[in-house]
Amino acid sequence: MERKRSVFGVFGILLGSIALLLSLVHFWAGPFSPKPTLETFVAEKAVSIRIATMSALKGEEPVREYQTSSWDNDRIADLATAVLGGLAFILSIIGFAKQEPKRVVGGAAVLGISAVAFQFIAMYAMALLAVILIAAVISSIGFG
Repeated sequence: MERKRSVFGVFGILLGSIALLLSLVHFWAGPFSPKPTLETFVAEKAVSIRIATMSALKGEEPVREYQTSSWDNDRIADLATAVLGGLAFILSIIGFAKQEPKRVVGGAAVLGISAVAFQFIAMYAMALLAVILIAAVISSIGFG
């Protein structure tokens, strides 16, 4: 009996494994670029929301500030995780189309999807935490 070579599936597993490890390392060891502390971030946002609300209540035109995109080590790690996870998933589909063993292509697909999903879950959990903290600070300063 001849065994099929699983070139795409094995390469997908390799890329998916790297993506998942990068995602986990970035979550546990990061951030790698200097960021303001959570307290500073929450305080700045609470003050900004209060000033914007007060000026809107007074009928003043709000000052619009736009953020510019900047590349730092954290953003590069996020992008690399997404690209490697996506490539692992694509390679698993190619391997499936070439009738490679289902365990190999399934492993590549699971690793790729897991890396990207972990990144999104961690990002949304931190965003939810920041929103809860901002709401708590605003209500504690007597504005909410």
